[in-house]
Amino acid sequence: MVNPILIRKGDASRFYWNIDANVGAGSPNRNDDVQLVQLAYAIMATRPDTPPGDKAVYALVRPGFPCTGLEADPLVRAIRAHQARRGGTQDGHVSVIAVNSGIYPYGTGTVGFMLIALVNNIFDDMPANFPRLDKHKACPPALRASVVKACTL
Repeated sequence: MVNPILIRKGDASRFYWNIDANVGAGSPNRNDDVQLVQLAYAIMATRPDTPPGDKAVYALVRPGFPCTGLEADPLVRAIRAHQARRGGTQDGHVSVIAVNSGIYPYGTGTVGFMLIALVNNIFDDMPANFPRLDKHKACPPALRASVVKACTL
């Protein structure tokens, strides 16, 4: 189930949605976790600052459809395109945010978890309603149910 996490940046903390298991190539691809990542790519496909080539790949992602974890799956292709653009790990999956700093060591530096960027895009699309993703017009059913459950605990 998607779940809340606070990410620290300096003295401040910010709310993010996290996943329970990796999403994408060779991953468990739990339904609501997949739908969170799909929603982000569907949003990124419509943003004016998304590069045109990436937009075309992201536009093939359909929130609510299962992810097979195979290379031909539209979500795996979107993840790979996003990773190629961002740099950092190129493993074809979105990882669980494992630390509340939101960053992990990579090479001689650090890189932000990909899910941070994805959730930031969702926030930018719905700042008045975030973190209530269930209020987004494209929020698929399993994600909607998990968000409502987390927000009413």
